[in-house]
Amino acid sequence: MKRLLPIWLVVCTSAAWAGDAGTTSANFLKLGVGPRAEAMGEAQVAVADDVYATYWNPAGLAQLDSQEAGFVQSQYFQDIHEEYAAYAHPTERWGTFAGAITYLGVGNFQGFDAVGQPTGDVSAHDTAFSFSYAKPIWQDRRMGSQFSVGANGKWIQESLAGVSASAYAIDAGVLFKPGHRWGEWAQGLRTGLTLRNVGTAMTFDNESFTLPRSLTAGVSYTGLLWNESVTVATDFQQPNDGARVLNAGIEVATLDIFLLRAGYTTFSDIGSGFRVGGGLRFKTLEVDYAFTNGGELGDAHRFGIVLHFGKPPPNPQADAQRLYERGVKEYHTGHYTDAMLDFNKALQIDPGHPHAYDMMQKTYENLKAINPQ
Repeated sequence: MKRLLPIWLVVCTSAAWAGDAGTTSANFLKLGVGPRAEAMGEAQVAVADDVYATYWNPAGLAQLDSQEAGFVQSQYFQDIHEEYAAYAHPTERWGTFAGAITYLGVGNFQGFDAVGQPTGDVSAHDTAFSFSYAKPIWQDRRMGSQFSVGANGKWIQESLAGVSASAYAIDAGVLFKPGHRWGEWAQGLRTGLTLRNVGTAMTFDNESFTLPRSLTAGVSYTGLLWNESVTVATDFQQPNDGARVLNAGIEVATLDIFLLRAGYTTFSDIGSGFRVGGGLRFKTLEVDYAFTNGGELGDAHRFGIVLHFGKPPPNPQADAQRLYERGVKEYHTGHYTDAMLDFNKALQIDPGHPHAYDMMQKTYENLKAINPQ
């Protein structure tokens, strides 16, 4: 077993493109989840707003307004494959609950006994189960502002040639969206922070190895460029077993259906660190793909789907705010009649809107000046 252990650590570490082999265990936890994230260079701490937030930043689960299920199949080099499945259920009162399972398998490879003699082919696999919870601790639904927190509890197991070790860990994250509160420019801004894999050590043959802990801070911005929706993101990560990591990525959504992505990460001892991918996004289904070049070891391919189901809860305050903002634009361009109608609709939906009534009065005064009785 003492000869098998280093082999498995090398395999796991190579699969994760990690440095400092053998300093941590359960390195499959570094592999990342979801084609979208991988294609964007793993810059996801401030972007995560779907079921894959269970991995990148559990606080992002608080942004879900309908149930989601995600499934990913990843094919790496040297017969290493990974499957991931997750489900998230948001509730209006209690927050969002989610669960996920990760399985990493390796094709058969040569094993050796304690004196270095071949023992035949052996197999290995890793598994992780997680349970997640997230909730906004402050939000303004009218302005689209939110500060949310989230956490994961995980059970992790590594198995090699019939021998296994397990550990427990937690992740914690925060996410902040300023929304309209500080002006139009802040509407697409998000910032986040995630602490991952704080937990017990894994022990093989009386040798203990810590989990691959990391602290990651990220920022993202979504806006319009040439009439296309563009998201740019960057993460800064400090792991406990290597150098600091910089991740950066971009996503372009065109025609409201097609998604194009590219990214770069310095967390790569193998290959160039560049990733690309894309997808198709429909109302209830998203299909994604990501490609990573692994240099001499070969390429990695990730395929994933996300299903959206259940009816999102109504948000009349946000609807009224959109009408109000459209009315303000019409007011400043001199379309006072259209502005008046929008302010009136906003007040019908949200009688407590703090500015719609004042703007309606200003619009009425301008209309009287143009058409005096």
